[in-house]
Amino acid sequence: MKTALVLSWAYGVFTVLHKIWISASTGWIGWDAHAYWLAARGDMAYSRSGGEVDAYLYSPAFATVIHPIATLDWSLFYSFWVVLQSSALIWLLKPLKLRWAVPFFLASVPELINGNIFILLAMCAVLGLTRPAWYSVALLTKVTPGVGLLWFAGKRDWRSLSAVAMATLLVTACSYVLTPTEWNAWLHFLLSHHDGSPDGLAGLAVRFLLAAALVLYGAKKDMAWLIAPAMVIASPIFDFPVLTLLTAIPRLASGSGSKIIRNDQVGTAAT
Repeated sequence: MKTALVLSWAYGVFTVLHKIWISASTGWIGWDAHAYWLAARGDMAYSRSGGEVDAYLYSPAFATVIHPIATLDWSLFYSFWVVLQSSALIWLLKPLKLRWAVPFFLASVPELINGNIFILLAMCAVLGLTRPAWYSVALLTKVTPGVGLLWFAGKRDWRSLSAVAMATLLVTACSYVLTPTEWNAWLHFLLSHHDGSPDGLAGLAVRFLLAAALVLYGAKKDMAWLIAPAMVIASPIFDFPVLTLLTAIPRLASGSGSKIIRNDQVGTAAT
């Protein structure tokens, strides 16, 4: 255990120093957040493919939701974004003892600097167990990490699945009314870039099926923490940054799943 702790600290410190060095030498700070900022201000530019500067790959709904803060200057928006995600990360890691939470926080610093939404998706995975509508965030952004909602199918909790569907449809409808052209462009983008994953469409399909099986198994065994690795496996781009989704594990493993079981049992008993 002591060896694992020492290695965690060493890795966390190395990760921070390495990211700071890269950011200082390349000037790449807020790479993903800047794309969100531009998209929310009207420049969604679905003509850009993943990996390009300021490529925006999510639905127009996400840009619509963050539009109020995107009216801020870039520096203020980025500062707000970092504070928001840092707060979410602290909340996710709170169940851990401080000596473990700190190195895991440090290991996530690169994603705080990039400004991607992995930390927010990890938070939504936790909140979604008791407030299913939060899974709409995954469905309307990276799409496939929404595999976590199959937890409700495994629990035969059809009401929660319906809540996710209704929330997603409602947000989609409202956003489409505001930005129909952008929605059509995003759907075209998804269809024309369906093989954009590094391992191709077939690889993504296999990974998604494995992730679905993992979530359903977790639901059967009441192991909610398996949702996090399943989301990692199902992610469109299966690379190192996506591991930040694993920060959901401390909260998921601290009883969220069993809480839902208890609620279901109470409801069954009452009927």
